This record gives sequence, C-alpha cells and structure tokens, in this order.
Amino acid sequence: IPITTANLVVACRDRIGEDTAASSMVSDVQILRFLNEAQRKLAWEGDVLLSSWTASTVASQEQYSVPSDWTKVRAVFLYRSAGSRYRLRNIRMEQRDPNKTVGTPTSYYVWGINVSGNNAPYIGLNPIPEAAGTNDIEMYGRQIPADMVSGGQAPEVLYQWQDALSTYGAMRCYERRGREWRPQTLDARSEWEDWTSKARAFTRPITGDSPTQIDDTEGYRTTIA
Repeated sequence: IPITTANLVVACRDRIGEDTAASSMVSDVQILRFLNEAQRKLAWEGDVLLSSWTASTVASQEQYSVPSDWTKVRAVFLYRSAGSRYRLRNIRMEQRDPNKTVGTPTSYYVWGINVSGNNAPYIGLNPIPEAAGTNDIEMYGRQIPADMVSGGQAPEVLYQWQDALSTYGAMRCYERRGREWRPQTLDARSEWEDWTSKARAFTRPITGDSPTQIDDTEGYRTTIA
C-alpha cells in the first residue's frame, strides 16, 4: 500500500513515542517540513529520484535551461531527423569554443546564468546549432522531489526509500526536545546516516542487469549501466 504524507507523520510520532499532536513539542506542520527535508537530502545523495527532459534547439542559440529542480545532469542526447543522433560529449566550460562556431552540436557543458536576477543552471551546446529542431535534445539526470503538502499526497521518492523519511523526522524531533534526548537523537542519526550511505551507493534503480558493452553508432565501445 503506498505511503501517504499523513502515514509518514503518524510513523514519525510513533517513533518518538507520541500518539497525538495535542501535548507535543512538534506540530504536524513542523514534522512535514522535516519529511520534506529528508526527501531532498536523499535525492541529493544518490540516484534516488531520476528524471528526463526534452527541449528544442534554436538556430544560433548556445544556452538551454536545465529544470530548476535538477541536481545533476547525467547525459545529453541529440536526435535530428537528418541522421545526427548520438550522445553528446561532456566538456568543461573552459573547453567551449570561444569562436562560437555554428554547426551540428557534438558536445555540451553545464554552467549557470542570471535570469531576471536569479541564478539558474543551463547546458551549452558546441558547436552552436545551425538550425532549429523540435524536441531534439534529450537530457537525463537527478531531480529534487516536490514538497509534500496535503495528507493524502505520497512522497515522490520511490517506495523503498520512504521509511528513511520518518527516521530523519524522528531525529529532528529529538533534537528539538533538548539535550536530555541526546541518546535517542544519536541513535536516529546513526540510522539516518545508514540510509544516506545506501543512497550514495544506489546507482541502478529497479533493474538487476549488469552493465553491457556495445558498439555505438560511431563505432566506439560503450558501457551501458
């Protein structure tokens, strides 16, 4: 049965020995904030929440926005109807072409840009596209989960990670109770650190297949994880 936000709040209170919020030092709103913190921290540590995104190239445009809730770009692919279909090579920003050559993109770099006073990540294509395309850029990466708000809403992290959220919530609740609850805080922190360690080691969600080596369309040996 999928876990809801309300279930997680109850699970967190159960861990700290409370049945209701009536006589608690921690409100449901505060616990919800802790649960959302836990989601974000797990997603930051490893491949807990993965996503994909598409965009369309614009003639003579180098920079393309990355979704603001992404924490890492893992791969970018170019799909052109004329036959240019391949994974773009990742380069450092310092390696971009200062001459701003126009052509068919073969590489990309990740950087940031100021948009209306706010910093935002983007990918830069090199060479700069010589022609416009339609949904011809595909990007894959890590995403930060959306905040839980309502009681019936489910956390966005996958099912196997949801028990970690109440662990973090309990740790933060113990911290609020003061120094006399330090042993319980340390126990919960140890368990939380075990969860984050597992998140960092989590590299191939769901599948149990081993990486496979194939020859890509350009004839290079590629390992697919």
